[in-house]
Amino acid sequence: MQLIVFIGLVSAIFVLLNQQSHTENTNKNKSIIINFDQVDLDRVDEMVKRFNEGKGDNLMIISPTIDSGPLIHDINSNGKEIHWIVDNTRDAWAGTDKGKTEFVCKSIRMNERDDEFFDVELSKCNNFKEDEQLRLISFRKEIL
Repeated sequence: MQLIVFIGLVSAIFVLLNQQSHTENTNKNKSIIINFDQVDLDRVDEMVKRFNEGKGDNLMIISPTIDSGPLIHDINSNGKEIHWIVDNTRDAWAGTDKGKTEFVCKSIRMNERDDEFFDVELSKCNNFKEDEQLRLISFRKEIL
């Protein structure tokens, strides 16, 4: 009987330590956006605010597609310029446009498009009109 109680206590301690470790790992990975939930929106908004304060940041966004592989966004900023790379090489339906596209921009903002979406928009981008807003990712309000 004592052995069963001992095993139960050891198991409970192991479960508690494992939960704490998972929470710590989740907090360390705040630079990977995958759920498009409120936590992810807050992290992207933090990156936008940091950029507008002249501070650098890095994010990776893994954006699912409806019927194929994910789009991977790799974002690096030094507070003055944003390098946003979209990799669609895993998207089977990308066709002949398969590859990586890099946007180099000097402005980023969060935009509440309507009752359904928050958008991340870049502007002042190389090879685009200065006032052109490039919408690269969106968050659906219904899942926030």
